Amino acid sequence: MEEVNYLINYLANKDSVREEILKLSREIVRDCAMLIRKIHKSDDKDEFKERLDEISEKIKKLNSLATFPEFVNYLSTPQQEFVEALALYMVKFNNKIPSFKELDFIKEENYILGLADVIGELRREVLEEMKNDDVEEVERYFKFMEELYEFLMNFDYYHVVDNLRRKQDISRGILEKTHGDIVTFIQNLKLRKELKNIQNP
Repeated sequence: MEEVNYLINYLANKDSVREEILKLSREIVRDCAMLIRKIHKSDDKDEFKERLDEISEKIKKLNSLATFPEFVNYLSTPQQEFVEALALYMVKFNNKIPSFKELDFIKEENYILGLADVIGELRREVLEEMKNDDVEEVERYFKFMEELYEFLMNFDYYHVVDNLRRKQDISRGILEKTHGDIVTFIQNLKLRKELKNIQNP
């Protein structure tokens, strides 16, 4: 039957596309994880621009491969990881959060959930700046954490955005813990300055 040959070819092609999507998806997630670690450790914004552009091109290729409706879910994690990496880069080096309009190749849900994950990464920056006693940078990063949390809490469409409520709850916990850490840090910093003034009148 001609239909059998057609269906075999159809499914073989579908399986091949699925394998390509999974391979590229894992590659993008790995690239983003490595990039996030490097962004945390570096103060040189120029070294990341080319890498971000390369990953964005990979995501566009991934999007083009998802020609079967059931493959669309494979885009979620890579897109969210890219938004997380890009937002961390933009906040750290450009003092801004990337807008959705700038990322027309990212699904709406993945933009929202990707930004939710940045809150945890910004906490790491806050803790690092505490080690440096840099109050200004601590407050700058925490301000972005608050801004992202307020943005996230605009949405309550839990039946159409998977993991939204969980990420909101996690973000709230991170924000509250970081606020407590900052209060302790400021108090400790004042105390150290007072002790220094006593020792060196």
